[in-house]
Amino acid sequence: MTIIYVHGVNVRTPEHGKILEKPFRRWFGPRLGVNGAEPGYEPVYWGDHGVKFRWNLASRPKTQLLRQGAAGSAMAGLGSLRGNPDVTPFDRAAPQPMRSGPVLGGPKDADQMSSLALVRPDERADFIADLYLACLPGTVDPVVERPEVAALALAASMIAAKWDEIMQAEASESDRARALVRAVDAELRESRAIPMGGAADWFARAGELVKRAPLWPGDAVSVLLGEARPYANELFARFTGDVFTYLTQRGEKGLPGHIPRLLLAALRRAQARKNKAGEKIVVVSHSMGGQLVYDALTYFAEGDNILDKLEVDHWISFGSQVSLFAEMGMFLGQGASDPAKLPLPRRVQAWTNFYDENDPVGFVMEPVFEGVQDIRYNTGYGLALAHTGFLARPTFFQAMANRL
Repeated sequence: MTIIYVHGVNVRTPEHGKILEKPFRRWFGPRLGVNGAEPGYEPVYWGDHGVKFRWNLASRPKTQLLRQGAAGSAMAGLGSLRGNPDVTPFDRAAPQPMRSGPVLGGPKDADQMSSLALVRPDERADFIADLYLACLPGTVDPVVERPEVAALALAASMIAAKWDEIMQAEASESDRARALVRAVDAELRESRAIPMGGAADWFARAGELVKRAPLWPGDAVSVLLGEARPYANELFARFTGDVFTYLTQRGEKGLPGHIPRLLLAALRRAQARKNKAGEKIVVVSHSMGGQLVYDALTYFAEGDNILDKLEVDHWISFGSQVSLFAEMGMFLGQGASDPAKLPLPRRVQAWTNFYDENDPVGFVMEPVFEGVQDIRYNTGYGLALAHTGFLARPTFFQAMANRL
């Protein structure tokens, strides 16, 4: 079995895909291993051929999203501790009763039960991942810009198994929260991830977040975690930049550009192994990676001696825009006809697409393509982080594995 992972926009280091190998093996391995052997893994890194900003995005407005709107709004909350560590936002807004919401928080009043006690056992791993992201020192998009965070889902899952032990070892709620975050960070550093020094005091944020979380309405908690980044428009600048770069440099039949060549080479290696040992092929694509996969399978593979017989057993896309590009007629092999729906790519046996309704650049596929199944997955984040937050959540890796 071979897993091919194709990243989306804004990834600028091959370490992102390399570190994701561990969670992919953790959740996919039991389903895809053959005769006890672990599946092969092919991360396709194309970020070094993405957009280059001549003036380093000097054209971007400098207004910080978390500072927009009136003081005391729901935007002043959990996420702003990362975006602006000098601000203590909880003093600005009056506490509100907790309604049902995502992992952080719960349905009970804070006076009745501690916030950690509200977390159900099946939610603990996601809660730990959420808490870690909310505490992480400010960065635009930690899931893709800090490659060590790519292993967060696996680390959170491992620490969740020690939940009861950590709860019993610490005397206070704040200490327990700090212990959870510190344990995740230590697990990531075991993978030669986050360097020591310079951020020792950020663990202290965990206790304050957990203490205040149940006082926020569920929809506010969702937005707060989602906006734990300083500039939302940077996501869109890099997204459109990578899209335009790919479209202008992807090449043509027989002369694919550098980015398509990287994916085609991985597909050839996977198909060669399949021809030799019968190994299945699973392709996982995030965001813009889906457009690369669709172009490769429906256009660039045509006429290739190896890829003519390519058979992808399962394609999993998430945060994807393949249907949007198809609606705009942007694919090279799409043709000018206007069928009711486009067919499932003939080289794909099954296609599952995950989407989050809060993801501003994630689309559904079923209205445009035959044979694909859309599955809604709630990351618990809002807007910007909802696009990449899939990869931080253990339950998302489990949801993908369940489709195989």
